[in-house]
Amino acid sequence: MKYFKLYITILLITLVGCSDDFLDRTSLNDLGSDNFWSNEADAEMALMGIYSALQNPYLFDSDPYTGGVTRLDYLTDDGYTAWQWMAGAPIAIGQHNATSWLIGDFWTANYRVISRANRVIARVPEIPGIDEEIANRIVAEAKVLRATSYNLLGMTYQDVPLITEPQAVEEADVPKSDRSEIYAFITQDLEAIIDDLPNPADIAPSEFGRIDKGAALAMLSRIYLYNDQFSEAAARAKDVIDLGYYSLAPDYDALFSVANENSNEVVFRVAFDRIIDEGSSFAAYWGYIDYQRALPDLAEAFYTIEGEPIEESSLYNPEIPSENRDPRFSATLLSNGDTWKGEPVTIDEDYYFQRKYTEEENNEDHFNSPQDFYVIRFADVLLMRAEALVQSGAYDESEVIELINQVRDRVDMPGVEETAGIGLSQEELMEVIKHERRVELAFEGLRYFDLVRWEELDDVYQEYMDSEYQRLLDLGYPDVRPRSFISYKWPIPQGEIDVNENLNQHNEW
Repeated sequence: MKYFKLYITILLITLVGCSDDFLDRTSLNDLGSDNFWSNEADAEMALMGIYSALQNPYLFDSDPYTGGVTRLDYLTDDGYTAWQWMAGAPIAIGQHNATSWLIGDFWTANYRVISRANRVIARVPEIPGIDEEIANRIVAEAKVLRATSYNLLGMTYQDVPLITEPQAVEEADVPKSDRSEIYAFITQDLEAIIDDLPNPADIAPSEFGRIDKGAALAMLSRIYLYNDQFSEAAARAKDVIDLGYYSLAPDYDALFSVANENSNEVVFRVAFDRIIDEGSSFAAYWGYIDYQRALPDLAEAFYTIEGEPIEESSLYNPEIPSENRDPRFSATLLSNGDTWKGEPVTIDEDYYFQRKYTEEENNEDHFNSPQDFYVIRFADVLLMRAEALVQSGAYDESEVIELINQVRDRVDMPGVEETAGIGLSQEELMEVIKHERRVELAFEGLRYFDLVRWEELDDVYQEYMDSEYQRLLDLGYPDVRPRSFISYKWPIPQGEIDVNENLNQHNEW
């Protein structure tokens, strides 16, 4: 039983009768000491409000209309959505601006997390008689969740208001801070609270899903990596590994299912359940999954079982693309000759759809799934350390290869030595890592951020226009559009500028 999910639901119902708006307007912003913040139960209830905010469809959930983190992969060379009016589509085609749908809602969703976290961080230590250790743990969890949202804001809008305390209306006009200041704040913040969190092995069943030391260290490693602090990223990834708790699930395909979401591979999750409509919809579909289209460029990135690119291997069968392929191909994509809901499917040649996370059971309730979203997996931690070591320039090739090979060994793919050799240059090792991240983490909401931090998104868009776009048109892909890169920096929502006299638009916009 998913005790933590039930715990969230019960606490939120008790507090607000399922009203998210009430939480934002009253409970976590304006409640006074006379009617809240009086005991440990209040503290835990407010903390659950932050976790609940992560379930927003513009964060770690996303139905077919909206633009949550997982949908950002459809702005890359991995896929696109057949319905071009969906939230993220204007970004991919270069028509977004300060009033675009996703631009405003992604901002609002993250600042909702931050607002709730600020209230918890400020008020919980002041609760009369609360146990200090419990208070410290709750504050630490809130800081990790706040840092998670600031990291997302820093990777999209880049320079945003840094708000670290609860605000009164008269204090709301906050100017934007430089991205470097935001990253300095959240990394220092997290470094200070690591020891206030329990080890993952000590989490009680009733608390399963709450932030622990492993999740905090892994998020800290990701933030350092995204901020080009490679030595620090490598060190914190190693700290996660050294906890000795996490391991790679033996079955990659089965990992992305409700039955296996409690695997020790999941380091940081956002919990969902169908209980009282607390389910997820990020893998929802109507009857068939044809709107979640994967681009051929992603499909062709998966090697054959001998570790060779498909264009170099005699094992590749274009009529049945999954035959003799890296097992992650069929776990990630649905293609011609595969089985869907127990039946073989016939799909046009060179057509591929997202399979990962998709609930295949004959259940009509896909928009209220119990499937958790994995924010960070242990495989990602291994690859983050490998990349951070290489990017730092101070690395032992054998350790880097061993980290990558752990990920490959899980799916019985040949090691780096067998496919790329040894004595690789820094650039060659990075290409191996980039490939491994793409095939291992596809449709987990990381490809967009990888391309942004590597400053390759503009090149990817150009390559798409040079070759992929015409190819898709020739193949008869429906609703496919050209792509146009504008900027690595998203515009600040116009609605925020209109109400905040100290907030100025980015120069790029």
